[in-house]
Order: sequence, then C-alpha cells, then structure tokens
Amino acid sequence: MTQIAQPANSNALAPIETKKRSRLRRLGCGLILALWFLLLLTPCALFYLAANGEIRLYHADIPQPHSHPLLLISLINEMDNRGLQFLRSTTVGEFDDTAVCVETAVNYLLWESSSGNQDVTYCDCYTRADAASAWTLIETHLSPCA
Repeated sequence: MTQIAQPANSNALAPIETKKRSRLRRLGCGLILALWFLLLLTPCALFYLAANGEIRLYHADIPQPHSHPLLLISLINEMDNRGLQFLRSTTVGEFDDTAVCVETAVNYLLWESSSGNQDVTYCDCYTRADAASAWTLIETHLSPCA
C-alpha cells in the first residue's frame, strides 16, 4: 500500500472561512444589476418607439385617460422640429368621487428646433354629480394647478 504524503504545512487543509456579505453590499450589487438590464433593454424601447411613434402608460381612474396619460413619450418628426415629447399627468389636491384636477406637464427634448423652450404645464378641472355619472370639464388653466 502506498501512503499519501501529508503536506508540511498543516494549515493548508484547514477549512476556509468565508465572510458573510453585508446587506448593503448585496443591495448595491442588485441595484447595479438592475441598471445593467435597464441599459440592455434601452434599444428595445427605442425600436418600439421608432415603430409605433409613442410609448403610452395610462392612469386607472381619471377623466379622459387618453388625454391625460400617466406617461407619454412620443417621437416628433416634423419639418421644423425633431426630437422627443414627454407628457406626464398627475391628480392634484383631494381626489374624491365628484371633483378632480389633473395637472399635465409637457416637456421636449429637441435636437432640431425652429424655436426656443416650448415646455408647458396646464391644469384641467373636472366635476360630476355622483360616482355613476360622466365627468364634465369645468375649467382649464394654462398654469400649474394651485
């Protein structure tokens, strides 16, 4: 029988102690991984925008959700203006069953423009008699909701 030679250094066979990673370090790695996947999905979103002309996310319970999307990114490809339009809307103040005001902000990222800053914020206020009836526009302000 042959014997297996033991190493001269007895610490070589000692178990390796591993440090437990901190939660902050794991959270940081997870955040970096999420940002990396977001960066990898960016070309897909740009192809979708080029093919459809817009990316639209809707609110659930506001009047005229098509006119007041949660987020709208649309491609502008006109003779004098080229770029992107970002439209965001939020409800302002107390949201109840009979009255609501919706503030809409429109911002532009233009790489070719015939004029200066075109960003705008406006406020639409709606009312209705009860929860079952339709919303009626009562006023529009060309400024943020107060």
